[in-house]
Amino acid sequence: MSISGSTTGNTTGNTTGSKPVRPLVIGVSEAGVGVLARQLQDRIAAADLVIAAPRFHPDLQQLSARSDTASAPQKISDWPVPFSNIYRMLEDNHDKSLVILATGDPMWFGVGASLAQRLGADGCEVVPAVSGLQLAAARLGWAFSHCAVVSIHGRPITNIIPSLYPRARLLIIAAGSSSPPAVAELLTKNGFGAAQMTVLAHLGGAEESRFDGKAETWDHPDIPDFHILAVDCGPVDFGAALMPRPLNGFAAPDSSFDNDGKLTKHDVRASALAKLAPFPGAVLWDIGSGSGAVSIDFLRSAGRGSAFAIDRSEKQQQFCAHNAARHGVSGVHFVLGEAEAVIGDLPTPDAIFIGGGMSPDIIKRAQANLRGGGVLVAHAVTIESESQLVEAWQKTGGSLTRISVQHADPVGAFHGWRPLMPVTRWCWHKGETK
Repeated sequence: MSISGSTTGNTTGNTTGSKPVRPLVIGVSEAGVGVLARQLQDRIAAADLVIAAPRFHPDLQQLSARSDTASAPQKISDWPVPFSNIYRMLEDNHDKSLVILATGDPMWFGVGASLAQRLGADGCEVVPAVSGLQLAAARLGWAFSHCAVVSIHGRPITNIIPSLYPRARLLIIAAGSSSPPAVAELLTKNGFGAAQMTVLAHLGGAEESRFDGKAETWDHPDIPDFHILAVDCGPVDFGAALMPRPLNGFAAPDSSFDNDGKLTKHDVRASALAKLAPFPGAVLWDIGSGSGAVSIDFLRSAGRGSAFAIDRSEKQQQFCAHNAARHGVSGVHFVLGEAEAVIGDLPTPDAIFIGGGMSPDIIKRAQANLRGGGVLVAHAVTIESESQLVEAWQKTGGSLTRISVQHADPVGAFHGWRPLMPVTRWCWHKGETK
């Protein structure tokens, strides 16, 4: 498909120099290209190549037809599949003016953010529009700042799970018409069947529509592909919910992890997480990860973070993979092998947890690889492992703590305290003086 166009100065038109022309990324609402500022319309009409979803192609044809600058052929292309092919398109057209039309704000889960990361802050020009998420919040009367935004477009639907809690409000970027029933099923299975769901389709356009219902009784078969899905969890009564335990909180319950006994128990794990101090984008090495509980809980508090779960057992890696999906956590990278052999290829960590495979060499290499200011936390339950922590503490400093946890259990007709194995914890911050 082609329309007429011409070249102009600035970032439009062919260039004979070697410096690539910066692509222009424009956010468009469902109202279409016709409501954009005249300056942006002129730049679109003058571009050599426009990449846009098919629903915008008729608008582009009309724009060129009424443009007084149109004189040269212009190509219109649909979004490449897979999306990563767009970088090849940029390379093939590096000497041409190129406009990319995106939906809403291109820097919010959009092409603008991807291009900026790939090309650098000056590698492209981005002009945002009001996003569908903002419009959805406005239609519902929700404070946008209080909403959790989750994308399941090209991402696992289980990403929703960490955002589920009483009175939570979610704005979900859907994958297509199949998303609402799948989300309704997930909500119901996790005890949020009474949650109110609202589909807001083609927001801001002539075909805007709305569909409402509860998750447990959701029955809207003809949902448009292009929509925002809003979920109001409401005041969930966990006593009556199907889910036997909430997964929210600093550390998830032990019962929510499949394991064969190699599990850092809840109370001790919560204490370790407080020392590991997860933050958005943080990188964790979890050495001797077992069922992955520490990695998973770390990422539940470290959005956009990465956890490298290192274990020599394929069975433990399988436990970890299943548990990560159960808790809706992404960012876990499974590293199979002996820690000494694999950690050299991993990104620099902000935090390291050693729960198994303890050795003096591992401790030294962990300390050496940790970023400045990072934290190392190690647990020992055997005398042999504890002696290694004591030696490291004596040589390099940090803090040494013994944690003992006891639970009240039945003893005949009465109750008594049943202790778990005590845990010795060593915590060391890189850069601290002894």
